[in-house]
Amino acid sequence: MRNRLLLLAVMLLSVSLLANEPSSENSHPDKTSAEPDYCQLLQPSAADRRALPPWMLGSGESLKRLGCWRSHIYWGRKALTAAEKDKNTDWQRSLLLSMASSYFYLGDYDQCLELANRAEVLSDSKVHWRQRVEALYMRSAVARVKQQNHSVSLAEQALDMLDQHREHTTFLKGKVLYNLGAALTDGATIDLERASKVLTEAEKIFRKESSRYDLVRTVIRLARVEYLKGHYESALTTLNSMQYKLGTPRSRMLFYQQRARVLQALKHWDRAGMDIERARDLAQILGAKADMERISQLQQQNQSHSTSTL
Repeated sequence: MRNRLLLLAVMLLSVSLLANEPSSENSHPDKTSAEPDYCQLLQPSAADRRALPPWMLGSGESLKRLGCWRSHIYWGRKALTAAEKDKNTDWQRSLLLSMASSYFYLGDYDQCLELANRAEVLSDSKVHWRQRVEALYMRSAVARVKQQNHSVSLAEQALDMLDQHREHTTFLKGKVLYNLGAALTDGATIDLERASKVLTEAEKIFRKESSRYDLVRTVIRLARVEYLKGHYESALTTLNSMQYKLGTPRSRMLFYQQRARVLQALKHWDRAGMDIERARDLAQILGAKADMERISQLQQQNQSHSTSTL
């Protein structure tokens, strides 16, 4: 039954994507807090709630993948309480790290950092090194968006730890490389050449692992590197190569944000405005607070141009 509901949710998501972007006005009376309608299909059943921690770490991950971050956190908190009552630190570590990423997507970086730190405290560096690596790259991601100097060094620590444990770490290494590339692109220490190299390495890993979501966001990040170098046509070509492979609402939101920047640089203001609207609608539905702020800045730039040409 749970698999059927997930399939139905994906089908509803696909229908909304084929109709361009979902309209927040038609689907969600409360534009600032309502989740996408398909999130209701992914809530745990009564039976699931009696074993919430394992459900959250299995089927509950679909909430996060499809952008139902507030539901993911709501049930994750309840699952964490149950795990603490059972004194199951394995569940606690995994739940803390999983919820930390949802807080990051929502733009609540302080909560993300708090949960990542708690997971790291519960992780022995020799036994639970994977969780230590995940906590490090979550901390690095928060440091990046806060423009703190240690963003790169935290990602490098995670990479060093992975190099000490080579068994079955390919996919995790791709995650760490992506985060390092992001830190080198948008953090306090910019190094676009190195960012391009590590992101290209991450792209190869995700292609081999057939991880569509991670591949898409890595290619979007590579396009951002090209954009920051001033190679706007190359950035646009890279982005358009991913247009029909986006999948999740967050991927689409990130895609439209970055393509709007490129189109503005190319002075295609009308096309940029259309992408800004698409990104804004998705950010509102997802409740992505920090992304809404970035999209508002893009919108102001477009409006400033329109006013100056009147």
